[in-house]
Amino acid sequence: MSIIDDIKAKLDIVDVVSGYVALQKAGRNFKAPCPFHTEKTPSFIVNPERQSWHCFGACATGGDILSFVMRHDKTDFGETLRKLAKRAGVELAPKGQPGKSDALYRVNEAAAAYYQKVLEASSGAAARRYLDERGVNDEMRSVFKLGLSPDSRDALKTYLADQGFELDVAVQSGLVIRADDGYTRDFFWGRLMFPIFDRQGRVAGFGGRTLTGGEPKYINTASTPVFDKRGTLYALHLAADSIRSRDTGVIVEGYMDAIAAHQHGFTNVVASMGTALTESQVSQLKSLAKNFVLALDPDAAGQEATFRSLEASWHAIGRQDAAMTHRRVGALHRRDAVKLRIAALPPGQDPDVLVRRDPKEWELRIAEAVPLMDYLIPTIAGRYDLTIDEGKAQAVEVLAPLITAPENPFEQGRYRDKLASVLGIGADALTPILKQFQPSDQARRDRGVRRTERGTMPSGLGADRKVSVEEYAIALLLHRPDLKERAHTFPPEFFHQSEHREVFTLWLACPTIDALKQSLDTSLQGHVDHLVGIELKSADRRESEAALEQCLWRLEVRHWQELQEGLLADSTGDALSRELEAAITPVNARLKELFAQRA
Repeated sequence: MSIIDDIKAKLDIVDVVSGYVALQKAGRNFKAPCPFHTEKTPSFIVNPERQSWHCFGACATGGDILSFVMRHDKTDFGETLRKLAKRAGVELAPKGQPGKSDALYRVNEAAAAYYQKVLEASSGAAARRYLDERGVNDEMRSVFKLGLSPDSRDALKTYLADQGFELDVAVQSGLVIRADDGYTRDFFWGRLMFPIFDRQGRVAGFGGRTLTGGEPKYINTASTPVFDKRGTLYALHLAADSIRSRDTGVIVEGYMDAIAAHQHGFTNVVASMGTALTESQVSQLKSLAKNFVLALDPDAAGQEATFRSLEASWHAIGRQDAAMTHRRVGALHRRDAVKLRIAALPPGQDPDVLVRRDPKEWELRIAEAVPLMDYLIPTIAGRYDLTIDEGKAQAVEVLAPLITAPENPFEQGRYRDKLASVLGIGADALTPILKQFQPSDQARRDRGVRRTERGTMPSGLGADRKVSVEEYAIALLLHRPDLKERAHTFPPEFFHQSEHREVFTLWLACPTIDALKQSLDTSLQGHVDHLVGIELKSADRRESEAALEQCLWRLEVRHWQELQEGLLADSTGDALSRELEAAITPVNARLKELFAQRA
């Protein structure tokens, strides 16, 4: 039994949920008004036999004890698990490779403490003056553990050795680098040091800023088992609670931007550290809120790098939303998409400057932020001469791929009309031009092929009763990353167990299993090892694809059958009420469609 199973076994879902909602006995189940939406007729059911909950109303979703607390308290998987573990009296033990990871965290903490001492010493006078000039007060220096790396090639290496750290650990952390000839030296020297924390507040890596005007201006710790810049958001460990409570997060670019915001009370701010938003970062953010604002200096809006960064962020959020939306289900499975807006700051004032000079203006700019595409269309189009056909064609060529992106099917009409207005042409005239940029319909052809190639579940699944359909589906995806595209539109809610939802959602956004483990809470790393270790029937891509389709089909059928059973259990006689009939008709239709696929 895993630690997660142990926690679930020691807690009763009725007891836990009744602490949040006033449950009433209803046959073998318990019922209450859904705590996640406003309703007059109770549609929220807790099933003590299955240890599950389900909303049969507007939410049309459900899950286990973990998913309920996560959704209600707006906490991520790890925070929820620790909360329930404490309630159950279960001690959480590290998973995966705790020794290696713990050693890296310890050496990073030791380095951060050392850098802080150097900053406060006489040799740190110039660095302290720089921080004073930038308006960083003593409290923020302490909160963010700002420091200074000595202008020496081996000062940190020597200090860590004196503290008992092995040289190999220092090298694995990225603090010390080893040349091909075996020579080792400090990676950072003579730089203002910004420890970079993970979600739990542990020092995972560092950023270093030159104080002499040399290049590069900033350098970061290389990728390590505990640090990946593209999967990390600076100050998230401090901002998470504020982002949850405000349901809004603000994303800036640099360390100093984030520090200035927190110093002036804007604690829902994180920094992307100069990179475009990645799907891994989006995965972390969307568990906290649905609304996010990118704060940009308009002077940089015309730069190609900035445009590419916005484009990448747009696609990252779009793919995450697509992965959480089941287009065939429609209104039965509504999801709130992540909303990304852009705040254009006054010319020449980056977030750091604006927050310090005029906090009220900062608040206003954030409040007036506009949706990303509403910002991009006029901004990018304005780079070209729209008085001539050639300029209009150039603007269309740049913007069309964003407007016709498959991640954004529902807004294409609005964006087409906006671009047409900016160009000064009719929407009807623009439509055939945009069609030239429409993505290939290969995906639709692939779906047709899958329908003709579906096979039966591999015999290994039926033979090994210890492996559930949920586990087998995720094991297939972990063993065959090339099948991810087949699962991008599958709703995570169709998995009963929260640990499977968490692994499934993050795996779709991670390029490798190592990256997945870095993104997951440590309590789930051992679970991933278990899933990877599941022995699958040897199969080529076609057979594996057919097996995955069968697994996903079974999970969806189970979801709608349980929804159907819950609705029918709500009836009081032979005749269905008009409201109940309206709710169950589309469910029956979907089940009929699913079974027709297997006929």
